[in-house]
Amino acid sequence: MMNTMAYRAGRCALWLLAIAILFPIHASAQDTPILLTNGKIITLDDNEHIAESVLIHQGRIAGVDDESSDLAKSAKVIDLGGRTLIPGLYDSHMHFVRATLRPGYDLREIERANSIEALLQEIQLKSEQVPTGEFITAIGGWDPVQFLGENRFPNLDELDGVIPNHPFYMHLRQNGPAVTNTAGRAILEAAGIEVAEDGMIPSGESAVSAFMYLRNSQSDDDRERGTKAFIQHANSLGLTTIRDQGGGNQLGAQLFDPYTDYQTLLDLWRNDSLDMRVRMMFISWDESVGDGTGNSEVEQHLRNNFMGFGDDRLRLAGIGEHVVSNSRGAEFAQVAKLAATKGWTLEQHSAQTAENNAHIAAFEAANDIASIEDLRWTLTHVQQITPEIAQRLKDLNAGVTVQVHRYLNRGNLANNNQGGPPLRMLTDMGITIGGGTDSTNAQPMNPWLSIYYMVSGKDVHGNQVNEGQELTRLEALRTYTLGSAWTSKDETKIGSIEPGKYADLVVLNEDYLDVSEDDIRHLRSVLTLLEGSVVYSDPDITLTGADALKF
Repeated sequence: MMNTMAYRAGRCALWLLAIAILFPIHASAQDTPILLTNGKIITLDDNEHIAESVLIHQGRIAGVDDESSDLAKSAKVIDLGGRTLIPGLYDSHMHFVRATLRPGYDLREIERANSIEALLQEIQLKSEQVPTGEFITAIGGWDPVQFLGENRFPNLDELDGVIPNHPFYMHLRQNGPAVTNTAGRAILEAAGIEVAEDGMIPSGESAVSAFMYLRNSQSDDDRERGTKAFIQHANSLGLTTIRDQGGGNQLGAQLFDPYTDYQTLLDLWRNDSLDMRVRMMFISWDESVGDGTGNSEVEQHLRNNFMGFGDDRLRLAGIGEHVVSNSRGAEFAQVAKLAATKGWTLEQHSAQTAENNAHIAAFEAANDIASIEDLRWTLTHVQQITPEIAQRLKDLNAGVTVQVHRYLNRGNLANNNQGGPPLRMLTDMGITIGGGTDSTNAQPMNPWLSIYYMVSGKDVHGNQVNEGQELTRLEALRTYTLGSAWTSKDETKIGSIEPGKYADLVVLNEDYLDVSEDDIRHLRSVLTLLEGSVVYSDPDITLTGADALKF
């Protein structure tokens, strides 16, 4: 299958364009004005105003702290009861489409488990919601170090004790190892996959084979159900926009096939059933790149698509985070020049200092040919970025996207020098920062774990690993809203609560500005609106007047 990836990727670019042409822009929300009042509304406007009410009309914000207008007087009123309301969160760097297609019934709740006992409770709860006999899976986004004091996988006996009527499969990162229960072992062994007596599946060929068996067993209906469930979970955390980064071209949990893996998302979009704003970045792994007329994947992407094509729900946002196999060589510099000439946004994986140096030089060389000043180019990860590199980015009006890989710190040693990115330095220099996770293969997708790290500088064990680089709570929230929106030229439409912007809003279960630092990790949504329409509501919490949102 993977031998045809380059050919398929080129055809995919043309196919996506054809789909976009055939289907119209999504309709806006209802005409009935809605007034959300009696709240603590973090607007993130230039004055960092904390408001008490927000008026919504036709999917957009019609007023803030303005209850005297004729429109407000005719509105249906929802009493927030003092709850905190924020702009919808935007993850600027997630392998989102790949994550929506995880096989089985995805246990994304694994990210909040801090012990084996808590994990088993989440598995048991999930089993009560899933049809008997169906696979429940937990693939990526977790690490044994999060099970505090245990740092291990659950074993087969523990899993059988809580999930006897479902096969279960839990896979670490790209290549495993993995673990299953008795029901899962029977299925996997019948497929010729090695499983130990304790349910463990060795990393490498065995775990990859197990994952690929489950992936290839999915039906179209399975993929649609899984995509909708993943989006619903993201909405429940307050996420309303994602910038997708594609995936790898190797077998295992990192695998992403650009020819087939967009199909489910596109089906939801064209049927007006996509409850998430998605900005797609086209990834490629070319060994060589020509003058723009050749058959490399990236040349076909740049030649056969229109940058920014789509609508405000689903749109092509650029190329990256990988565009060539060797990003420190002449091939990357050539892609940068082509992207600048053709007016494309580019993001590049750039974690280490040597990478930063090579990539900023390529950015500057491309800018000498055609200005990238308004193209929103970014380096991503930037764990070791220096002030000198950051200033050169700023001079180009380029930015960064950051992910807190050190939250799940390998080894969890307080003195292991594994901190970063230097968030305080970047913020003080005025560098635009888009917040994100790099989930769900290596990292959790829960935005509140990332925001906790940004504010505290602490890893999952509470060790201080990024001392001196902490952000204020408003600064951290701004990276996940306006900062991310900047990367896709959406900052005039979303990212803050101001008149004229889309009503992408989130009512939180607790006050973000007042909860303890540790409790930031437990924040979630009780009501999420996308263009003024409900995409998630907590079934156990009812706001007074919330029936007004049932159109």
